[in-house]
Amino acid sequence: MKAIGRLLLVLPLLLCVPSPLDAQMRSFDPMSLVRKAAAGPSPGVRRLLDSMVLREVTLNIVADEALRQNYTLLAAHEALVSAGALVAQRDAAFDVSLSASLNVGMSKTGDRIEMIGRPRTPDSDLTADEDADGIPDFVQGGTKTVEEVDGEKVPCVLEDDQVVNGGIGPGLCGQIPVYSTAKEAASLKSPSTKRITASVGASKVFSFGTALNASLSTSYNQKNGVQAPALTRPISVEDPFGWGEKLYWTAGASLSATISLPYTKGFGEAGSKESLDLASARSGDRRAAFVEQAVRNATLAEVLQTYWDMIRSLQDITILNEQKVVLDQRRARVTRLLGSGTITNYELGQIDSELASFVLREEAAWTQYLLRSSTLLTLMAGDADTILVPADAEALLADAVPEPPADAYDRAMIGNPEIMAAQEDVNVGKLNLAYRDNQSLPDIDLVLTAKLTQSDTTFGFSDPGTAMLNLGKPDQTNIFVGVRYLYPLGNQAAKAALSRARIDERNAFDRAQQTRQRIINSVDRALADMRGAQAVMQVSQGDMELASFAYERLVEERERGLATEFEVMNGYQDVLSARLNQASARVEIHKARVRLGAAQGTLEEDFLR
Repeated sequence: MKAIGRLLLVLPLLLCVPSPLDAQMRSFDPMSLVRKAAAGPSPGVRRLLDSMVLREVTLNIVADEALRQNYTLLAAHEALVSAGALVAQRDAAFDVSLSASLNVGMSKTGDRIEMIGRPRTPDSDLTADEDADGIPDFVQGGTKTVEEVDGEKVPCVLEDDQVVNGGIGPGLCGQIPVYSTAKEAASLKSPSTKRITASVGASKVFSFGTALNASLSTSYNQKNGVQAPALTRPISVEDPFGWGEKLYWTAGASLSATISLPYTKGFGEAGSKESLDLASARSGDRRAAFVEQAVRNATLAEVLQTYWDMIRSLQDITILNEQKVVLDQRRARVTRLLGSGTITNYELGQIDSELASFVLREEAAWTQYLLRSSTLLTLMAGDADTILVPADAEALLADAVPEPPADAYDRAMIGNPEIMAAQEDVNVGKLNLAYRDNQSLPDIDLVLTAKLTQSDTTFGFSDPGTAMLNLGKPDQTNIFVGVRYLYPLGNQAAKAALSRARIDERNAFDRAQQTRQRIINSVDRALADMRGAQAVMQVSQGDMELASFAYERLVEERERGLATEFEVMNGYQDVLSARLNQASARVEIHKARVRLGAAQGTLEEDFLR
């Protein structure tokens, strides 16, 4: 009868506790788990589930939305677009620059005549001949004596066409100024003078340090005025200064080149600031592309690892729930048997302590789950009032993790975008160093200039076309060939810039080496994590087999009264602990494979494949 009674006591335990193999094979349904937690009155963070929307997602959906909507990725893409625009801007420095100008000018004078009082020399009638000798009284040619005319005026005596008695005073023919008022003109009205100049030009900067400029111009110049041009001999009475002619058009052309000589400042692509800017912009464009790849790689790695952490949290919750159900069953049974004397308060207290521990562990697992869901929503730029539920968790856990490639280190050195971006920094450092080295050389340029011009001093051409056609026979041709030499005293600025460029180049090289070493370390850690997770899975599998065997033996011993309830509980706890370790190792090996792909820089490619 005692044996039958013990069997009846143990029978509920056997019916409520699944075997380890049954627990492993039981389906994993995250959505049902989360809905159940949201439906019931749950303490702690699970109360937040009531006000949130459950969204069922898969790993592909989460990764796709993160790669399309993540703000960091969008900023990296905008930086890439900006770098491309900078390349176009810098490349435009070598385009042919065209220019055109049109200048129109007109000058016109008006009358301004007023009565002005000032001392003036008295007017003399140079034609007066009072003695009727046929010779003006004011000029007594051929004589050397001074005679008075009307008692006041002294004639000027000329000898060999020179006045011999000029000046003011006794016996001199000059007159003392007398104050008088007369009309004077400050400005006189004249026809307007018009001038129109049109020019077109082209310039180009070459990558080897040469600048070329060319221009072609034509002018329309209609000359009018009141004042006679200085030192101009009158042409005719009707048009004394040639202002009446209608040939107003002239043309001109010029060509100039500035060429840096070999082994001097500015020669070659290394000495051209425009070439340096373009090469730096192209390197920056490539670097921006590598940075975008690196950001996508890092973001995808964070998304995938967070997704796996979310799955692990749900796995832990499932396992803890199963264990808590067993503990609840045991506590109910122990409470019923407490009065029979076969169970002590100590065993009941141990079970209560374990139950409290599992409540805290479950609460921590729910907290981690909600935290991972919130992190994923941030990476996806999703709604904050949503809870993500992985619908493909069971399928992902069933997938086998591929073996790491044998050439993992080589792939990382070749394909990791962070290494490529660091190498672009090294390339820019070398370009700057070569440029600064060139700028420290003597500045010697060969300057060539040719200019063809036409003159309109006397007359031009009837129309601009005729003026252009006659540029082959210009009025004036100017050709200039010169060498310009400039060497600052001490050249300290260029030397200091060269020293700084050397330091920057070395720093860029050191950073590139550090990046390579960091990537190698990342590959090392990922491979070690994969091997460690595989070892943990094997160990946990062995632990699970041992714990299952021990559990079955304890159940049998308990049935015969040779084991306590506490020992049976500990045996089942060992089984579930082994399950937790195995589940964690399964997730860790997937995360390690993600980290390996991220270290190689091929995570997105591997994920899509």
